[in-house]
Amino acid sequence: MPERYTEGPDSADRWPHGTFLAELAGSSDAAKTLLSLGTPRSYGAGETLLAEGLHETFVLLLLGGVTKVTAVTENGDTALLAVRIGGDLVGEFAAFDNRPRSATVIAAGRVTARRIGQQDFLGCLDRYPTAALAVSRMLVRKNRWSVRRRGDFSGCPVATRVARVLVDLVEDYGQPWRGHVLIGPRLTQAEIAGLVGAKERRVHDVLGALAEQGVIQVGYSRVTVLSSTGLRDAARLSEPDD
Repeated sequence: MPERYTEGPDSADRWPHGTFLAELAGSSDAAKTLLSLGTPRSYGAGETLLAEGLHETFVLLLLGGVTKVTAVTENGDTALLAVRIGGDLVGEFAAFDNRPRSATVIAAGRVTARRIGQQDFLGCLDRYPTAALAVSRMLVRKNRWSVRRRGDFSGCPVATRVARVLVDLVEDYGQPWRGHVLIGPRLTQAEIAGLVGAKERRVHDVLGALAEQGVIQVGYSRVTVLSSTGLRDAARLSEPDD
């Protein structure tokens, strides 16, 4: 089963490694304030949380579930820009510059979040410099990734798409573990299928093939990367720049 997260005054240190709220583990007041702002929202699988091009300025603080962030490329294809999970923040670009949404965010399964208005969000950053710094670090990480991001995602074979999602998860949430890399968020095969737009059985076969090749090890809703080079080869990606 995927990890579930609950709101509460003592929940600031319960978020997966690499997420926005995990960055605030040392500032419980900032995390508690953010978790108290806005209104709770729930989304079903396939539902759109944010739509590219819309003029909106609220942000969504994800509390549980998995989302995919996509954008339309110049040639009309859909590019998968990122994967975001419970503990992450989405929609902050529009909150800062008042411009239309730059990407679409879609639920890969059930997702819960808090919808926070622009004024409350920016006010919290003014009040808590640690929160502002965490947002800045998150924006830098997103920008670094977008610079080297591949374009067309939907036209790739399922096996390539699965490998690329795993690469995303390693880069954003990976944790060293016994000489390998453990992907932090617990994802079901159904959630991975939702991310890549494929049938769950096909994803099961792809993960099995990668495991047989010694690239990954699949546990109960957990994936450990045994060979980062092998995974990038499967994703048809070059090694990242230093």
